[in-house]
Parts: sequence; C-alpha cells; structure tokens
Amino acid sequence: MAKSKRNFFPKNRAEPRGREATRGEVPRDSPKDGATGWVRQTIAAELLSDAHLGTGSGGGGIDALVARDRRGRPVIWASHIEGVLRDAARRLRGNDVAGDFFGRPGGERQHAAFTSLYVKHQAEAAKGTAADRGSHVWRSTARAAFDNRAPKNDTLRVVEHVPKGTQFEGHVELPASELPLLRRLLQEVDAVGGGRAAGAGRVHLTLREGVIARHAVGEATGRLVLLLRNFDPLCITATATPDNVIPSLAFVPGRSILGALAAWLIAESHRDTATLLVGGRISVGDALPVPREPQLLSAAEVLPAPLSLQSEKPEGSAGSVPWWAQARTATRRLDRFRVQANEAKKDGGKLKRPEDDLVAYRANVDEPWETFRPSLRVRLRNGRSDAPIGPMDASLFAIEQIAEETLFLCELRGARGDMMRLASDLGPVLDGRRWLRVGRAGAPVGVERLEWAVEAPAAPLSSSALLTLTSDLLLRDEDLRWCSAVDDGRMRQLPGWPADVCVSPVLQDSVMVHGFNGTSRLWRMPAAAIRRGSVFKIEGKGIADLAEMARTGRWLGERSHEGFGRFRLDSSLPGITSAAPPWNPTDPPVDDVAEEVAAETTHRWFKAHCALTQAATSTNRKPSLSQWLDLVTELDRETPNAVSSRLNPATAGAQGWKHQDAHTILEKIEELPAKARASHARFFVRWLSQGTV
Repeated sequence: MAKSKRNFFPKNRAEPRGREATRGEVPRDSPKDGATGWVRQTIAAELLSDAHLGTGSGGGGIDALVARDRRGRPVIWASHIEGVLRDAARRLRGNDVAGDFFGRPGGERQHAAFTSLYVKHQAEAAKGTAADRGSHVWRSTARAAFDNRAPKNDTLRVVEHVPKGTQFEGHVELPASELPLLRRLLQEVDAVGGGRAAGAGRVHLTLREGVIARHAVGEATGRLVLLLRNFDPLCITATATPDNVIPSLAFVPGRSILGALAAWLIAESHRDTATLLVGGRISVGDALPVPREPQLLSAAEVLPAPLSLQSEKPEGSAGSVPWWAQARTATRRLDRFRVQANEAKKDGGKLKRPEDDLVAYRANVDEPWETFRPSLRVRLRNGRSDAPIGPMDASLFAIEQIAEETLFLCELRGARGDMMRLASDLGPVLDGRRWLRVGRAGAPVGVERLEWAVEAPAAPLSSSALLTLTSDLLLRDEDLRWCSAVDDGRMRQLPGWPADVCVSPVLQDSVMVHGFNGTSRLWRMPAAAIRRGSVFKIEGKGIADLAEMARTGRWLGERSHEGFGRFRLDSSLPGITSAAPPWNPTDPPVDDVAEEVAAETTHRWFKAHCALTQAATSTNRKPSLSQWLDLVTELDRETPNAVSSRLNPATAGAQGWKHQDAHTILEKIEELPAKARASHARFFVRWLSQGTV
C-alpha cells in the first residue's frame, strides 16, 4: 500500500514554490494554539544507567570526556537528541516522515526546534564532593582472545560517564499537529550517548507543556531595542572556506537577524511585512553581546572595541613556567590615540591591538566603560552520510560557537507606521511565544525584553570629534571595487556626507564580509569592508550634521539596512577600562594557571621517581596504572582516606603501595591542600602512562 504524504502547505497558493522557499512553513490545517498554531514543550530526561555523552576529546588521564555546558555541567546536545529521534522516526514511519519532520539536505528545514538538554538535578551533588563534576570513570581493556579473559596489552581505555539518576531538561518548539508524533518518538528512545548497545545511557524521556514567560509588546515608535538570548550554542560562520575549524563571529550580524526575521514572517505568510525588511525600509543593526542585562535597554551602550583601545603587553619572566602560566593580572587597556597625543608613554607603539571578539560596554552614560569578551567554545562534531542505511564514514570537524545563554543587544529602526506593522505581524516573536532560528543549524534565539525608544537629542560637540565605526562599512570606488581603506576624499563621496567635514584616519583596518542566502542556498559573494572599530578624526562645521545622522539612524555606505555603516561620534574614546572576565558571572572560573603549575610540579616528581614505570618483579612490586587511576577517582570524589589507606595498606592487593617511590609520591600528595590533590594525582598519572621523562 502506498504511503500517503501530508500536505503541509496551502493548496491555494498564488504561485508555485520550490523546496527552498517552503522550508519551515507552518501547517495550515493544524489546530491553532493562540495565534500561531505552534506549541512549546519541555523535554525531561532521567538517566537509568551511567551514560557517556562524548565530546570526541580526552584529557587529565581520561581517554574520552563527557560533553559539558558553559558552567561545567554535563549536557546532551540537541544534535544528538535529534539524531536518535530521527533514527526512531525512520524505524517507525519511514524515511519520508523522518524527512518531513527533521528536514532534508538541500534546505528543507525541520519543523521542530530543539534546545540541548541541560542538567536540572545532578546525581551525587548532595554529597558535597567533587561530584559537582558529576562523573564516574569506567576502565576497560580488550581480551587477549575470545576464550582468554587476560587483558590485552596497550588496550586500557578510561572513559568518563555521567552517573545514573542525573536529570536533564530542555525545550522544543513545533507545530501543534506534530505533537503526537514527537510523543511517540520519545517513547521509542530508551538510550542516549555512546555504548548504548552495551547497556550504557539508558534514559527515561517525558514530555510536558512548557511555561512561556510572555511580556507586553507596547506601543511602537521608530526605534526598537531588543535584548536577545540564545538558548543553545550559536555559530555565525566567519568564512566560506573554513579549514579544520569552522570559525564563528563573536556577535550576530544585522544581516543574520534580518534574515531570521524575514524567514519567520514568510513562513507565517506575512510576505508584505518581510518586504519592509529585505527592501530596506526597516534597518536591523548588529546584535552585540553584553555581560549582563541592563535596567534600561535604550540607555545601554555597547560597541566593538575601538582599534585605539589597546592593551599593554605582559612583562617577560624567567623560569621553566612560561609567561602565560604565571599568575594573571587585570588587563590594562589604554587609548592609544590619547597616549600618543600626550606623549605620556615612550613605547606607546608597542601596545597590543584589541582582540576581534572584544566589546566595550556601559549600562548608561554615568558608568565607566568596561571591556567584555563573550564565551566562545570549540565543539568537535562527527558528520554522517545522508544515506539512512549502509556503512557511514566518520567525518570529524570542529565548530566554534558562542556559548548558550549569551545576551545580545540589537536595534531596529524605521518609520513609525512600518514599525507598527512589523510589531503587529511579529507579535509572537516579540512577546516571547516563538523563537527565531539564527546561524548555522538554526539555533533557537528568543526575545528576552524589548523597549520602544524615543530619539534623544544629540550631545553637543566641538569643532573636532572622533568617529568610530560600530559596524563594518561597505563602499566602492569609481571602478565599483570594494574599498579596504578610506581617506578624506573617499569619505566626502559618501551620500549624505557633509561637505565641510574633513576626515583623517587614526586607526583603520579591513575585513572580508561573508554571508549566506537562505533562498538560493548559496554563499553570497564576499565583500571587503572597513572593519568595525576603525577610528577617524573629523573636523569642520558639519559635525552637528553628522551627529544628527547618527541620532536619526541615517548610516553610511551600502546595505545599511543589513547593519552596515553604523557609527558614533565622541569627544574622546574609551580609555582605561575595567576588564570583565570572558564568561558570565554564573560561569565557573577556569584556572589554567593552576593546571600548568600542577603539570610542571608532577613532571619533576616523575623524573625523580621514573622507576615506577619499569616492569615490576615478584620482589619489587609497585602499583599498576589501574591502581593509580583508582586513586585519582577517589580523590575526585574526595574520599577521606584515599591517601592514608594506601600509605598503610591492609590488603594483599595493595602491597604495591609499599614501594619506596610510590610511598614518596603518596606523601607528596598528602602534603598538598585537599582541593589540589586530585589535579596533581591526575597529572602524575598522565606522565606515568606516557612513560617518558
């Protein structure tokens, strides 16, 4: 009997549309939930056995580590959940239904948007031990033969597992008509992670109605400020030709936000409203990351760090530990333009330029500027063949992502009538009922808050000021080539530029701009732009006209409705700033310095007691590598007698700890503070397993 395929698209379409144009279309015959026909559900997962949620990487004496979020807690990535659900859909309903629900290669987007499952309750966390890491360590070896259980040489494998009882929680947004299918698929999935065939990763998945925190949209004005939050790691690819790592921008360009808004409106049959965005009547600025939620969105200021905001290079140090492993001090940043003008520092030319992901932020004009770097993490992925059956070759690649739960500020401008229409049709997104899908693989991004702002009068400026580009600037020369640098003559040719304003570059740079066209499913042609953060000194009577242009949202260059050509005027640039850490306050501190010191210390131990790696004899027994790993596991769990029980062994199997070198190492570990014992033992085992001085 032939399989019937449901038609998710309107039958009375005005014109035929291909697969590229219909991706993400909402089922028109589905029961309406509010005004959208979409629902948001919460997926809860509880591990019934230890699970290995692999990262593809190892470290600290462990061959395979589990995946962790920005707070160091285990996580089940959304891509893995979608993968096991897709396999279940293929088994139950066939490839056609799986393709309809989860999308197909070539641009047909899946109906449901999943977030990753994050820890809600961590097993063993109540014990107050190092189980805040939430992991068990499994060790295994291969047999010498089928009928011989003796371990095969060089096959010891140490794998980290998340303990059973750990509870995860995530969310999914999908059409209401697809909810029964999702429930059925979740019932079919009984294990996650690696080693499922061997009994690892057994899980119980449940689905319940999600809680949506809605907020009022308010009365529209000509300027809308949005506070956005990404609920999953977000990748904005920075190049069309990546190497072994797919790099990501540290912010969301205005063209990406504009594309996400237009795609949502087209999917909801608001094509005329989408034309306001793609036609340039409403401009969308870059979404720049902020370290915390400001009280007043319209008063907060965030801009890419000006190229003049440079930092002092760290002083050199002598010794075996490199400078980057020394105790860190707060980064001192200076306004290079001011330093050179005042000649207050002879070696001002040796300052380091700001990092590409550095932004300057202040909540209002009364607060000092601070620098902030969003958390960027690299994740190892394993691509698979599109074929549902047959052998699948591993295709490992790494992808850089902006960590989940990052906040962004974004600004939209347009005529009040156009903004009113946009707010009306975009209501489910603005009030928090729906998500946008942004970046690579369509990560869910939601509107946390919004504020309709009224244009404030421009601040008075003298006859000279500093112009800072807050976004990339696109402009062409007489031969229609992209400009990678500008001077006074080039700036005077810009439409709207005041005739009596002279420009002299202070610091400028160029950058290549890449993009992706979701309709054609092709990369956009790259363009050369003047890099955001470039600084120019302007002089003349027309500075007030430039200030009025910035106040009313009349920007410079081409494609300004996509976020390009934005600028600001200041009498002085941000100078010495307070450095914010590159993670949110809720993130755990990452102390690379302590790890480097522990590695260097334990390497000295190993060189002094390298006899522990030599083969043991019946008269000179020493602990095996497995016994050392047992010690590391107990120290991780902060077992009270982990060291003392080995200094005074009471069993025959523990007599190897009486070896002189092993006894000395145990004494060195016991002398350390309790919090440092596990890390030193782990690094010593790494040196021991390598077996080289």
